[in-house]
Amino acid sequence: MSEPMDRATFPADAAYRPIGLGWRAAGGSWTNAAFEQSDELSVSTTRRGDSWHIVATHPQAEAMEIVFALPKTFQAFGGGERFETLNLRGQSVRYYLENFGLGNGTYLPSPWIATSLGYAVYLPGEAAAVFHVAAPFDPNVLRIQVEASRLELEIDLGTLDQLYLALIERIGPPTMPEDSFFGLWKAGDWRIENAKTVAADIAGYRNLSLPMAIKLIDAYWASEVHSFEFDTAKYPDAWDMVARMGAEGTDIYLWLCPWVVVGTKSFTYASAKGYTIRDAEGTAITRRPGANPNIVAALIDFSNPEASDWWSENLRKLLKRGIKGFKADFGEQLPEHALLHSGETGGQAHNAFVRYYLEATIAAFDGATPAIISRSGSPRIRAPIWSGDQTSDFCSKTGLPSAVRAAQSAAFAGWSFVGSDLGGYFGTPTAQVFARWAQFSCFTPLMMLHGLGCREPWDMDAASVMVYDDYARLHLALLPVFQRDGHTAASGGLPLLRMMPLAFPEVDWSAINDWDQQYMLGDDILVAPVAFYGNTRAVYLPEGEWFDVLSGTYVDGATWRIHDVPLDRMPIFIRKGARLLLALDTQARHAVEIVFAADASNAPRGQDGWSVQAVGIVKGADKGAASASELAAFSKWFGAEIEWKSVMT
Repeated sequence: MSEPMDRATFPADAAYRPIGLGWRAAGGSWTNAAFEQSDELSVSTTRRGDSWHIVATHPQAEAMEIVFALPKTFQAFGGGERFETLNLRGQSVRYYLENFGLGNGTYLPSPWIATSLGYAVYLPGEAAAVFHVAAPFDPNVLRIQVEASRLELEIDLGTLDQLYLALIERIGPPTMPEDSFFGLWKAGDWRIENAKTVAADIAGYRNLSLPMAIKLIDAYWASEVHSFEFDTAKYPDAWDMVARMGAEGTDIYLWLCPWVVVGTKSFTYASAKGYTIRDAEGTAITRRPGANPNIVAALIDFSNPEASDWWSENLRKLLKRGIKGFKADFGEQLPEHALLHSGETGGQAHNAFVRYYLEATIAAFDGATPAIISRSGSPRIRAPIWSGDQTSDFCSKTGLPSAVRAAQSAAFAGWSFVGSDLGGYFGTPTAQVFARWAQFSCFTPLMMLHGLGCREPWDMDAASVMVYDDYARLHLALLPVFQRDGHTAASGGLPLLRMMPLAFPEVDWSAINDWDQQYMLGDDILVAPVAFYGNTRAVYLPEGEWFDVLSGTYVDGATWRIHDVPLDRMPIFIRKGARLLLALDTQARHAVEIVFAADASNAPRGQDGWSVQAVGIVKGADKGAASASELAAFSKWFGAEIEWKSVMT
């Protein structure tokens, strides 16, 4: 059965040369063979420049595998959004969508693994798969197993940055959101949210003199799930409220889920139309979504074009009435025994289901930039995401440290526009947890207050109010940075958030502790959240000169910097020579340019749409002139007096 294959395609000593193929028949065990001797399989390989394309099939297989040898020392990254570790060596990484945003689970799987050995592997299909990356039971190989009778694999060569760019060329760049996405978000506790809590949010931001860019009205805003009409008991003047908030500059997002609840009119309608999932016998499948004991519901079969159109049209009506966008929650729970309208079983379409869901949601925007955030996602649609349901603590696998890893790994897999629930979702954050999470969120594209229990700074202690106020304003000032690096990512370049091995591939990060708790924002800002109890923070600086914001001095890398970090500060390091454009007035598009160097002899670089009002120099130990009052915040944020060389009037 073997087809002709160019044996010279893979050099004998190449790390990316496959050494084995295998298959598993239904109800059977694995049959394995050397890659060159797999006579029972149909195999083709094609070389395309620095990439290889492999297709292997077996008509009786229900699963296929391909095997690569691994050395004892290497690192591997990718696999989508990861919470437990960014270095995947020793892990079994599933390409399988799960309602499981902690530990080794993920809402956001990706069938792509990049290694420090100079190659990456990518599965272009959507079938469930697992990457055993030097797993403990098989430590000398990368074993990729796909639940299908056909295995298609792409191999790219290069450094990590080259491998990332090759991935983006394959799957397309992420969607750049509108500027409001980078503003301040406020969601409520869905168990109690109503018009009064919305009014309290408006008052809270007004009292802080902060703009609320987006108000997310969470679950159960409707009279019943997917009536697509506000619950008038909770929101008696809903559309007036939407209009008033829009006029004041606040966009409204509404919560969505991909199911209809038994006993509602939408369930009766969708079931009668054949819009809900069924099994092979045609029996309706209902579940308790998200393990909610109070709800029995059926998933909408978005593979049915009529169901998808019904969904899109109802969302389109909401957009026409003034709703700005949607939070597309869930999407992970398609049962394997379902039979979709497309002819796929639930097992075959498990990873594809969220794509159908997001495509139907995006269609409502009729070609305009979709204003959505999603919890789960598909590599084929990378709308902005938030990292789901973390715990309100410093637990390494479920709390703030896991959110720090999630943002980096999601960005590395192609989702650049990321964030988290500020303060975590489960539990009430302490003042320390809230402060440290606010500092981290400041340096992610999405800064959103959301979770169960109190997340309102104005209802917390004075220290929490001060920290949130300060870092919310810094986040708004970073808008030009998010715009510049966001456009780079959306144009096919590197992501906004860059894990350290991506930004500095020349460093042996396997020898450096906790590197996954620091990252680069763009080219010049090294961010090091304090994501643990206690205040002592050690940060590794790669080679080069860096401005240490906490000490107000320039330091040489490669080195460790250790600080005792007050609760209202965080470690930030700026590459020497950087010129950061920062917003002074986001409405008027006035900005300042901060130069981290001895002088600013060159003219301001500026940026499209921004008018540079002042150029400031951060000299470090040599303090410059005191900042003007309207510019004083910049000195506070960057740990030194700034010498303003010119002010445009």
